[in-house]
Amino acid sequence: MPPELHILIVDDNRGDAVLLTRALSAVLSATVIDAAASGEEALQRLLGEGPFSGHPLPTLVLLDCRLPRLSGFQVLEKVRTDPALKGIRVVLMSGLVTAEHVAEGERCGSDGHIEKPDSPAAFDALAQALARFSAQAAKGECSHFRFPDGLPHRF
Repeated sequence: MPPELHILIVDDNRGDAVLLTRALSAVLSATVIDAAASGEEALQRLLGEGPFSGHPLPTLVLLDCRLPRLSGFQVLEKVRTDPALKGIRVVLMSGLVTAEHVAEGERCGSDGHIEKPDSPAAFDALAQALARFSAQAAKGECSHFRFPDGLPHRF
């Protein structure tokens, strides 16, 4: 049976990526979770280039806005202009969510924008919300990630 969800976490902070992977794995048992440490690696994975040739596409990308060299916004723009990638859900993450980040994310075509969790309990709460989002998205019941409970863009 294929996994219910395939998530790609793109974050240059390895600690955050590990905490988010653990929290998601605990909530979403039939999930494949991969990680990329840069925008360039994320695009390689998404485009199936180099060592990622033939790898399946993720259904959800959790993308840090502030990455070195190629920002999350630049990665998102490339995803949204590639016909093969347009259907992938992309939720932007940032250590500090500002109105400018949210506006830029919406302009680039994000499916949501969250502030990075700052505690294990917050990572767990985010994982629960993403599990609900993925289930609703699979049924075509939602269009934009909202967390917590209807508050758009902010964790």
